[in-house]
Amino acid sequence: MKSFGMKISPRGLIQSTFPRLQSTAVQVSSSAPVIEIPMKKERGPTDILRALERTISRDPTAPKYKYHDDPYLIPYSNHQKRTFALAQESGRKTAMWIRAEHADLFQHRVADPVIEAFLPKTVYTDKDKVSEQLLNDIIKSGQKSDAIAIYELLEEEVSDDTRQSLLELLCFYNSNEKFPGELLEEKWFKRSEKPQVWKHCLITDKIFETLKKKESTAAKAYNAMICGQAKFMKANAAWTLLEEAQKKGYPIALETYNILIGVISYLKDGTRERLAELTNIYRLMNNAFITPDSGTLTQSVKLAAAIPRHLSAVEICKDIFTEFKDAGVEPSLSSYYYALTIFYKKAEGNSAPSALLREIITELEGRGEIKMIDSMDTFFFTLAMEIAATYLEDPYVADRIHKLLLSNDNYKLIGDGFSESVYYRFYLQVHVKNNTLDEFMKFYYDPLVPHLYTPEPNIMREILQAVGANDPEIGTPLLPRLWTHLVQFNYLERKDLVSKALHLMTGHCVPPKDSPIHQMYADAAWAVWNFVMTQRSKSIQRISWTGPILGDVAILCLRADEYDKWTKIINFMYTDQNSIVGPPSSDQINELFNACLLGGHVQSALDLTHYCSDIGFEDVPSMALKIYRNFSLANHQMNRLKGLVDLEVFEKISEDSQ
Repeated sequence: MKSFGMKISPRGLIQSTFPRLQSTAVQVSSSAPVIEIPMKKERGPTDILRALERTISRDPTAPKYKYHDDPYLIPYSNHQKRTFALAQESGRKTAMWIRAEHADLFQHRVADPVIEAFLPKTVYTDKDKVSEQLLNDIIKSGQKSDAIAIYELLEEEVSDDTRQSLLELLCFYNSNEKFPGELLEEKWFKRSEKPQVWKHCLITDKIFETLKKKESTAAKAYNAMICGQAKFMKANAAWTLLEEAQKKGYPIALETYNILIGVISYLKDGTRERLAELTNIYRLMNNAFITPDSGTLTQSVKLAAAIPRHLSAVEICKDIFTEFKDAGVEPSLSSYYYALTIFYKKAEGNSAPSALLREIITELEGRGEIKMIDSMDTFFFTLAMEIAATYLEDPYVADRIHKLLLSNDNYKLIGDGFSESVYYRFYLQVHVKNNTLDEFMKFYYDPLVPHLYTPEPNIMREILQAVGANDPEIGTPLLPRLWTHLVQFNYLERKDLVSKALHLMTGHCVPPKDSPIHQMYADAAWAVWNFVMTQRSKSIQRISWTGPILGDVAILCLRADEYDKWTKIINFMYTDQNSIVGPPSSDQINELFNACLLGGHVQSALDLTHYCSDIGFEDVPSMALKIYRNFSLANHQMNRLKGLVDLEVFEKISEDSQ
């Protein structure tokens, strides 16, 4: 890859540390092919169902399987999707709680073979009913609390190998419990948590003290404790244990070195100090003849990404990738994630966009299926799509990224629900700006919205702007559907979106006079009226009336011949004008006033003229003249008209009448 292959400086801080490291790369000797019969492949309970599912093309109009396929129960907005999914998960958690609290009621075993997941959780209190084999099984299943309970019962009868396994479990989870595998939806919608710190545990310390006194177990014990403390941000303690293990001559594992590289930035502040510590770890690995892997590369690039100065970070990143490539280490998605962060997110505002992302996509396309190696792998696709949309503004690159995500089983690397939503936000953003409106709707919007992705308000704003920038013949048929989605996504409280959509209906996307779209527009406008008035009745003021919005609502009802509705709005403008922010435009007032004259609606004409007089509209005298000339006014109506205009205007009216 060209961007990683360039050398910025022959005096690089890192290059000199690799000569022996590269020499330790494993060389695969050529030998005659040997036919080996593969072992039986273990299949999960749903593997066959998943294989069958791949034979069926996805229906973009259908909701996800977890939702009931019922038009009254299908969620559309992001809030509804999350609420519906977690409500179902809540029922599952309630059932699990009842099973745990009333275990005596669930002792029947009708399934053959027994389904362990359906049985109540066992409480371990009797030493005679536990064994070391049971402890090993519990450790393998990741049940930390149960493992501690059994260990306390067996303590003196547990072998060192089992103690080591328990120590590794405790260091991996520390104060946390393993997240239940049944709660998939909670994990999907769960927000990222703040990094947790190492919490003191007496049993962990006791096991470690026991194991480190024995030569046969000390090395593994030190490695486990160093990894645990480094993982939970107790970097100083981890480094102290590393120095202690080195003094005693215990070997340090590759995984331990990798995780220590990841916490260097928490120990050292300056760039040179961090790089010096990194090169020191490289030398330790070199001396121990330890071959680096993709984890070493990822943690090294992560350290480079933490360097404040952009040019220094780029130089170090290039050197690292060059040396690891020579050592035969294949980068993981997380390695590329940190590299993209350096080249794009930390780039200067006036610098030219790098070609790195295109090179990475080309390399990944040649791999086929991408294996997940690091937890940070799930951040790659979201960042790549963000770069394609905001830095490169290249829809072709975005399509390549999306095709790569959908190939094989790569979609599992999308991460959680939030990452998926951000990914599709940038995917639609780059295409709505760089494609024609009809192509965007057909190939990108319709296959994703609303069941796979609910567009955020800024994406809907971009789409409405695209409607306004295109010919009315293209945007007019689309506007009713876009409005339906605004309602489904609970965006009626977004004043900017409502105002933009209504303004398009009244101005840019005006259908022919006899078109049924006029009625659709009127229904949309009245939905806004009902929404705001319902909020007012409940003393909830999420959106306030503005003059332009009220004017658009009235005009859309007028064009659909909804007499009762648009005259009601005019009356509201007159009687409740203190709740209206800003006046309607002169074009809106003129269209409504002319409709009053043509329809013979004298009361509405007077109300509108009175409202215009109160807000200081300059054409009030002209409106008064038109009312006098077009209507036969009763005495109270004439007196009201006299109160709206100056005496000179009234005298002119009298002269005209003579």
